[in-house]
Amino acid sequence: MHNHAAAGKHIVITGGTSGVGLETARLLVAAAGMVFVIGSDEAKGAAAEQTLNEAASGSGLATYVRADLASLEDVRALAATIKAQVNHLDVLINNAGIVDTERRETVDGLERTFAVNYLAPFALTSALLPLLRQSAPSRVLSLTAALEPIGRLTFSDLQGDRHYGGLRAYSQSKKALAMYTTELARRERELGSGVSANVIDPFLVKTGLTGAETVPLLFKLARPLMVRPATPARWVARAALDSRLADTTGRHFILGHRIPSLSANHSRRQANRLWEISTRLTTSSGTPVR
Repeated sequence: MHNHAAAGKHIVITGGTSGVGLETARLLVAAAGMVFVIGSDEAKGAAAEQTLNEAASGSGLATYVRADLASLEDVRALAATIKAQVNHLDVLINNAGIVDTERRETVDGLERTFAVNYLAPFALTSALLPLLRQSAPSRVLSLTAALEPIGRLTFSDLQGDRHYGGLRAYSQSKKALAMYTTELARRERELGSGVSANVIDPFLVKTGLTGAETVPLLFKLARPLMVRPATPARWVARAALDSRLADTTGRHFILGHRIPSLSANHSRRQANRLWEISTRLTTSSGTPVR
């Protein structure tokens, strides 16, 4: 990666205090980027900011911003903070994700996996889109998962009210994120806004997320096949900075290679339906519309 590629670029990365997010932030800061690292744990955030800035030795700069993506109020406040601090935004990386074996609800009364992995990036991207358009050419990157292709969107039970399974909720949330990102790419291309949007599959990553006690058995069995976070971090950093990818949009990056979007075979009708539901769930106050 050429150093000048990131010089002075403003980049936001969610889930940037550990795992793939932290490794990606390290590469972006080293390439002289101004990186906003988002996470909910203040202690981890402060430590990440310090480590990143010490390693960068003045080339780039990491700034930790606390936000709990399980709260839509926090997501809106985060967008406001970013807009107050910078007048341009070059890259938004939707990286944060959780996996849970049991169904939990957020403060907004939403199923937690769907809220954090999908509705938070939907709301954050929507709120930052005017800034991204104003800063074009700019990029939106969404990290999905190796399980995304098996995910199914059950429109009648998106919140897992009737049937809940950790893997099912996780793969569905990643499927929704991929579908949204691909649809965003299509809409922005139609507008000619200069905002690109791509999906990155980090493959199977050895992180605290996949090693936690609460994860489904499949993750535990897959651990020997997993790559270290530094590997997908290189793919993400390249997708964020490489000038040769400036016109790439609506694509899936798998094992670092561009392929046509896996979500392209979804109907536009499905993508629009998801978009409408997401808008309603992220803007309605009080109890979510099921």
